[in-house]
Amino acid sequence: MKILVMFTGGTIGSSSNGSEISPNEKNTRLLLELYKKEYDENAEFEIAQPYYALSENNTGKTLERLISAVCEAKNYNGIIVTHGTDTLQYSAAALSYALGNACTPVMLVSSNYILTDKRANGLSNFAAAVDFIKKGYGRGVFVPYKNSDEKVYIHRAGRLLQHNELADDVFSIRNQYYGSYNGDTFIKNPDFDEKKDEINPFGKIKLAEFSRSIKVFQAYVGNTLPKIEDNTKAVLIKTYHSGTICTDNENFTKFAEEINKRKIPCYICGAENREIYESAKAFSEYGITVLPPASFISQYIKLWIATENNIDFNKIYTQSLGGDLL
Repeated sequence: MKILVMFTGGTIGSSSNGSEISPNEKNTRLLLELYKKEYDENAEFEIAQPYYALSENNTGKTLERLISAVCEAKNYNGIIVTHGTDTLQYSAAALSYALGNACTPVMLVSSNYILTDKRANGLSNFAAAVDFIKKGYGRGVFVPYKNSDEKVYIHRAGRLLQHNELADDVFSIRNQYYGSYNGDTFIKNPDFDEKKDEINPFGKIKLAEFSRSIKVFQAYVGNTLPKIEDNTKAVLIKTYHSGTICTDNENFTKFAEEINKRKIPCYICGAENREIYESAKAFSEYGITVLPPASFISQYIKLWIATENNIDFNKIYTQSLGGDLL
């Protein structure tokens, strides 16, 4: 059994000096030592390190580097990527689109606290990743994560939601997680459902350091819509939970008229398969595209990759890749 462990930093690869937490490359050995001591003293892993940083400092270039490293890794039974929690969902989605659902299992493992903290779930998440790979429970990209209910959930990488404020737990959209561990026993979620990949995985991709060509906006009270600039290629809007944004004002009307005039596509995430409110009628009136049910983060990553790699997003947004669409 050959498992490659890629260390990228994050809390799981950090230590504390009493006043601040910072990346510590010595923690690559600590995680494996803890695993061998508690779970399997004879376990053998190969190690790689595509980069090492706190995940909140990740950019398009670190995503590009991570995808390239995973795509180049050959002849392994599985790959484990250690990662920080802040941007876990973004890297998970990016790898899911690069690799699809049929690849050798890739598991993104993180920790809510540094490994020497007794509250940390990093070792449990890592152990679940190893067990999942060894026993062949699935193919594609996954995220094992132990929530505050003490269960380790296995999530499809393209379905993760952003963490709730001031909380550590990880969830899949509409609770569509892949499975969970009851002690040492893996149980497939009977309600989990997904389509096979409807388009080919993207493989290695190119990304700029920052996604300047996409204007991203989240609805909030008293909002102003993003300024459209000369290099803007697309707009992505996250709605309120009921699939709405504020459309009853001059600000929205001017924005919608401008993107129409400049033929800039605008996409709405969070409004599909919901009752239509009066305010949402403006979407069709102004030619704004409502995306299929999926996590906002996954659709942002999908749009970003498409925009920078000459992929026509309008031809792929209705097609599932990596299990992203519900």
